[in-house]
Amino acid sequence: MTQLRLTTIKLFTFISFFSLASCMTQLAPNYDRALFSGLTDTNAKIMELFASVASGTESSTFDDREEIYNALIGRIDALAIQSRARPVPENKVTEKVNKYLESRGIGALTGGEAPSAAALDVVSKNLVRMKDQDKKHGLTPNVVAPFKNAIVISMDQAITYESFLDR
Repeated sequence: MTQLRLTTIKLFTFISFFSLASCMTQLAPNYDRALFSGLTDTNAKIMELFASVASGTESSTFDDREEIYNALIGRIDALAIQSRARPVPENKVTEKVNKYLESRGIGALTGGEAPSAAALDVVSKNLVRMKDQDKKHGLTPNVVAPFKNAIVISMDQAITYESFLDR
């Protein structure tokens, strides 16, 4: 009889352990090293573009920059897709994470989408607008500054969020 109890207790402990292990709550999407690396690399390339146009451009020289714009917009859009590809859990803990993120100026996890994806959409839209402005009229330093500010804020949000996941 003692052997039966011991076996039952061991079996119950074994099942309980694996049941609890499988019930762990996921707070946010999984960290994606490739996504984070892509973000930081692309951020550097965007800042190189801003450095090259900071003193202004002429629309007549736009062809020299068009390939750079296209490559950056394509990379940003690809990173946004990669960010959206991860499932975002929805639970009470996620609500707490959202409150923390909002207190840091980072968008909340909404609609099953990580805030980095929304931030990257803003970057893409601003790069497209800047490209169009550059092509039609060229850029002045006063035009470059607001584009840079908006993109820096959004890239910071995406990078901050993705680095938060590496914990």
